[in-house]
Amino acid sequence: MSFLLLTPVAVVAACAPDGERVAPTSPAATPTVAAEGGLGAVGPAAASTPPEIPDSGDVFGPTGQRWPSRTPRAYDAFDASVECDCTWEAIAAAIVAVDRAAPDGSARVLVRPGTLSGNGAGSTSEPVLSQVGRDGRASRVLVIPRDGTESVTIDSSLRMDAVVGVAFAGFWTFPKSIVLTSTRDFAWAWSKGQAFNITSGDSGPTEGTEFVECVTPEAAAGDADTWAFRTGSNAFRDIAVRGCYLAPTYKGEDSSAHCDTLQLSGNADMDGLLVEGTVLFSSTNAGFIPTADASGIVFDRTLLVGGDRMLERYPLPDGANAFTSGQPAAVNAAKSTDQMSAKDSIFIGRVRGTFSLAENTTVSASEPPAAINGSFQSDPSLGDVDSSWLQEKAPMPTDDRLRGIWRLR
Repeated sequence: MSFLLLTPVAVVAACAPDGERVAPTSPAATPTVAAEGGLGAVGPAAASTPPEIPDSGDVFGPTGQRWPSRTPRAYDAFDASVECDCTWEAIAAAIVAVDRAAPDGSARVLVRPGTLSGNGAGSTSEPVLSQVGRDGRASRVLVIPRDGTESVTIDSSLRMDAVVGVAFAGFWTFPKSIVLTSTRDFAWAWSKGQAFNITSGDSGPTEGTEFVECVTPEAAAGDADTWAFRTGSNAFRDIAVRGCYLAPTYKGEDSSAHCDTLQLSGNADMDGLLVEGTVLFSSTNAGFIPTADASGIVFDRTLLVGGDRMLERYPLPDGANAFTSGQPAAVNAAKSTDQMSAKDSIFIGRVRGTFSLAENTTVSASEPPAAINGSFQSDPSLGDVDSSWLQEKAPMPTDDRLRGIWRLR
């Protein structure tokens, strides 16, 4: 039986040459029980007592209150639950096992303590998981560390390709990164890492993918964007960044790179990006920059800190460019019209572009940007906020704070 569970899973891209990738696995008609291959027995799991999460107040960034959509909580009852060894092969087999055991029910995978490896987070790096999961589930398969956040470590950067109907929560990659390629109905949540990126590759579009309370807490020195969402040979649709925290990246003094905190790029269409409950500190050039092919960008209760206010928390390192092209913009979309909307948000620094909608949103500029519907409010005093204001609105996500709010057990 364990052979039947393991053989349909393509764990890495090398298992299927380009153009011959297998479809994500489908469930069997009857439940199965795994006893080998690093899996425990598959069975139902009763609900447990929810952990008490401290009240984080009315702040931007991670609070422990947000959770992936279409995903049961870790303490809910499950129709199928299984423990597995701390290897990507065992995780892949476990996803298949619980999906088969409860094709129309809630399903959970508990990963035993250990260390997971990666093969790099480049868009062509060998994925640690590929072609795993399936469309059409009533809820996503939840994958979490059995003994809580930090009980599983990841020792290198990683990429996942065409993983479908799955939500990972509580896996920290810092100081390494993750890239999601062509994922669908997928979430990566409650994670501290250096970068959380998206590409749409040969396996298909990226659709219905969320980063939930993902945190990049430390500023970096270099020429790369902090996070980047890029289309390759396919589009992306319905991407969400919810309750996240993005520190800046500062380029070197002689660098000609364009360095942003969250950048969209690529030639294929990008339709639907929600940035909700998030705090984003501008990098050398800008905090956020879209591409001309993007549409449906919504900032909902989000704080963007540009100008020079991010220096209150993240001073320029030695040898960094001292903003020779001007102070960093919060949003740099000079030719954009009708791409972006904003509600219940705060933008500090320049905001360039004509918004589709502006509702209950304040900017530091004395002359607010244009909006087709609604209007921005101006509060120039925001240009003078200090570290105490930032700590009140967007608490520094220290490890102690994250341990306190991200409780899986």
